[in-house]
Amino acid sequence: MNRILQTLYASIQAKVMGLWTKIRLWTSRAYWESKGITTLRQFFSKLLSIKPRDKTDYYSVSRWLVSKRLAFALVVLVGLASVLYILVFSPVNSLFQSDGTTLPTYWYNSIPLKFAGGKVQILAADGHLAYVGDVADGEAAGAGSLYRADGSLVYEGAFAESRYNGTGSLYFPDGVLQYQGEFADNLYQGQGKLYRQTGVLEYEGEFLKGMKSGAGVLYNSGGTPIFTGNFLADRLLYAEFVGKTTAEASQMYTGSISVYSSSNEYCASMDEIHAVYTTADASDTLSEEWTISQVLVEDSVFPTAEGEISTINELTAYFGEPSYFGYTWPTLTEAVAIRRLSEAGKGRFADIEMETTSSLRDVVTVNSYDLDYELYIYTYEMDGLTYTFYCDSSTSSFSMYAIEQSDSASAEAQQEGGE
Repeated sequence: MNRILQTLYASIQAKVMGLWTKIRLWTSRAYWESKGITTLRQFFSKLLSIKPRDKTDYYSVSRWLVSKRLAFALVVLVGLASVLYILVFSPVNSLFQSDGTTLPTYWYNSIPLKFAGGKVQILAADGHLAYVGDVADGEAAGAGSLYRADGSLVYEGAFAESRYNGTGSLYFPDGVLQYQGEFADNLYQGQGKLYRQTGVLEYEGEFLKGMKSGAGVLYNSGGTPIFTGNFLADRLLYAEFVGKTTAEASQMYTGSISVYSSSNEYCASMDEIHAVYTTADASDTLSEEWTISQVLVEDSVFPTAEGEISTINELTAYFGEPSYFGYTWPTLTEAVAIRRLSEAGKGRFADIEMETTSSLRDVVTVNSYDLDYELYIYTYEMDGLTYTFYCDSSTSSFSMYAIEQSDSASAEAQQEGGE
């Protein structure tokens, strides 16, 4: 009995599968395209293979005789070409705008788009609405909006040559504003505002080639301004702190600060911009103005107008040969920076021994620190400043760097002050 049922089941399955295969074939686009092309080929082959037999098979055009079948074939070809143009190359539809006028819509690669002008809609390869706005000679030019496949807005503003050029706004995928300001060839260029993905303002000021460059204001994650000054290649120009009084520095940096002191050394950590500056005790001077003699940056990248530098070889190519390289022992400022890098899990320094007491959260007394801790440094001179780059050994990269006035520049400044 089981064998009979199995045989019956196999027979039914074979018939059903055969029918299913035919249904899939009949509903296949490739099948109908192939069938249509074959039918057309056979039609034209049959049409053109029959030779005219007498004058009734010709059209008389002046002194010429044109085969009726050839003329018919030409008419059919022109008709097919017209249909192809309508379906593929001409505007696929027209949507009404709020003012009642229609808006032509083109595929992104359609030929008529190359000659279109004014406001249009453009569809991407997958069919989603990619652009709504002005075009000229097939390119986005003027005011327009660019959309993602999910319908979210990418950019709205000025275009030229299908790039962001002029004033516009760029958005994160979730619709939060990312940047608002001036663009040049899809990059931030000129004045603008940069936002975090949380929607909080991160930076307001000048941009160059997509990076913070020039005068600007930096904000922390809470939207509070923490630094006002100049930037280069997306980084602060820390050299501007050198030679400033602490009062002047407090106008530039307004974020949280921690003060460290030992028996004869003083420094302050600008916690939110990852730098520590050194000052000398000015309590016995007439002005009692504490001046910043050195700023140490907790960063393994050094910015230049030509780009970022992260290796010693690149530094030597930029600055020239180092004025000194070898081992040294830490100052209080260097010890504080090493401790901060170690606590943050950055850099490649081993933690440094340091004994501290603190009466206030942001005021720290350093009773002692490891004076035998070895640092390998490379020192360079440029434009009256001394740049020192710190390595954990004589490796090819650095973990932090310091900027201070060179000895000759300091002497000239003291001489001018004395006069």
